[in-house]
Formats: sequence, structure tokens, C-alpha cells
Amino acid sequence: MTKRELEILTILKENPLIAQQELATILGIKRSSVGVHLSNLIKKGYLKGKGYIIDEAPYLVVLGGANVDIVGFTDVSLVLKDSNQGRLKISMGGVGRNIAENLVRLGLNTKLISVIGDDANAQQLKSHSQQIGLDILDSLFLKNQATSVHLAIMDEHNDMALGLSAMSIFDQFSLAFIKKKQAILEKASCIVLDTNMPKVILDEVAKNYPHKKLFLDAVAGSKALRAKDTLAHLYALKVNRLEAEILSDIKIKNKKSIYKIAKKLHKIGVKNLCITLGDAGVFYSNPKISGFIKPQKNTVVNTNGAGDAFMGGLIYADLQKNSLKKSAQFGVACATVTLGHEDNVHPQLQQKITTLLNNQK
Repeated sequence: MTKRELEILTILKENPLIAQQELATILGIKRSSVGVHLSNLIKKGYLKGKGYIIDEAPYLVVLGGANVDIVGFTDVSLVLKDSNQGRLKISMGGVGRNIAENLVRLGLNTKLISVIGDDANAQQLKSHSQQIGLDILDSLFLKNQATSVHLAIMDEHNDMALGLSAMSIFDQFSLAFIKKKQAILEKASCIVLDTNMPKVILDEVAKNYPHKKLFLDAVAGSKALRAKDTLAHLYALKVNRLEAEILSDIKIKNKKSIYKIAKKLHKIGVKNLCITLGDAGVFYSNPKISGFIKPQKNTVVNTNGAGDAFMGGLIYADLQKNSLKKSAQFGVACATVTLGHEDNVHPQLQQKITTLLNNQK
């Protein structure tokens, strides 16, 4: 879908009876051009002929965090309680949003349902989403509220030394709002959750959509326990070392303890499990297969989006009917590519993945 077509669909969702001339006036283009775009949307299956009835192509839904990331980089060792020299970069972020962008860049029609304020950061998020073709129209937009912001300070190895999140806006995500999205969630090919959402929302989705493929990213150790009561309903769970320990109450000391964690989580109900282990790679497991995938070598520029890229790749490959092992391998490839870029999501992800996989043949 082109940027202009997405603009037109956005307007039609709010006013399906709008006249072509009014559309042209809003967009600042000729009426004849509007007609061409509408015709293309019909051909692509987004509209059901006259009347502008929207007939959406198959899509998946990501229900999670969206924020603006401010990341500080330095080439020297950080000195605590002092001013450090470096440079700043502003990127679009949030675990759910990052996963959603990865999926869009891999070619999947994706809806993000998040909570967004009405400040300058919100405008950045909206503009960027429109540019890349990510549908955020079903998100909760709040007036007089600050959009979520995450501040990260990277060390000389380009790994996060300190992070600070201003994400209280997500506490306003209510049961009443998510219940209004029932039709959208019901039609989704799968639902992706992250624990930036309040526990009551995670529980509500797990309870009402157990027939869907439910993917969950535990996000952070401080938020992992929000997912405790959803584990029994999950198709796939992605955690890092700390999150795995918190959800299983088992310390990771060696490979044996990792298998013990997997056994416990599978017994609870998790069908597929992936544990990201940093430099040690990724562990994958379901009741039939399990194993470790070694990390691929690449120059590390920014570690912030690697886990989200892995999750996006895992989901994409799974929806292409790959095995858990192959899906995890594709996720590792996505993470490897993303580590080499300063943004949380590599803007040429699909091209870079193709090149990487071709070189491995």
C-alpha cells in the first residue's frame, strides 16, 4: 500500500461517505487522482467497490508499547555522576511498536494498538507510522497527555548502561477500550502482546482469544510477572535470561537449568518458548524439539532493538509455516541485521535479511 493510499483509507475509516471532491480538497490533489487511488484500493482488495466499504486484507495485531526513544552514544567509558561527552539520536521505539515495524518491513499487513498522547512526540509517531505503512488507527489517543518516552544511555560497547522509561500513559489502557476492539482482534491472523500493557489487558486477551495464535514478549524483568496468568494460553513466549528466571522462579546457571525452565513453562501451557541469551545466542523449545542457536557475527552499533527484531522475525517465519527451529533462526538473522544500525528497526530489513541469508548458502 502506498503512502497516499494509506492516507485515503485513514480518512475513509472516519468518514466512509465522503465525496471524492472533498477527499481531493483534504489531500490537496486533483479529483481525478483520487479516483485512480480509489480504483487501485479496490483492485488491491482494500475497498468493496462503490460506497468505499473497507474490506481489509489479512492482518495481524500487535497490542503493546509505542514511544519515542532518546538514545545517547559515547565512545569512551562512562563516568557516573558527571557529564559525559557523546551524541544523541531520536528514534521511534516501544517493544510492541518495534515488533510491528519489523513485521511491516518484512511485508506483513500489521495493526498496532497502543496508547498515544497528543504532544509533539505523538505527531512523530503518527507521521512515521504513515510513512512505513503501519496502521495505528485503532490505538487509544488521549488528549492533554504526554506520549511515552524511553531514555537510554549506551556504553562504549554500544550496550545499554542505563535506561529510564516515562510510560505511565499505558496505565490508562482500559478494559472498556479493548472490548471495543473485539471485531478487529477476532479477525486477526494472530495477536502479539507485550507486557507494557496492564496485566488486566493481557489477562482479558488471553481469556477471550485462546483460539488465536498468541505471541508474547515479556519486555523487561520488572514487567514480566504481568504475564504470569497468560502463560497457559500462549502459542509462543519470548523472554530474555532475567525474564525467564522471574517467570519460572529458576536461576539460569547452566544449560541444564535452561531445560528445566522450559519444562516448567511448557507444563504450565506455553507451546513454544524462546530465551534470548545475549552473546550465548538463543534457546528454543517446544514439547517436541529444543536446542540452541549460536549468535551470528556482526558489528554492534545499537543493542536496543535486537530482541524486538528477533521477535518480529520469529513471528514472520512462523506465519510462513516454518518449524520453531527455522523460525528462531530467522529471528536471529533479523536481530543480527538490526544490531548493525543505530535505529531500533533497520530501515532496509528485508533487503539486508535477503543478502545475509544468501551469503550463508
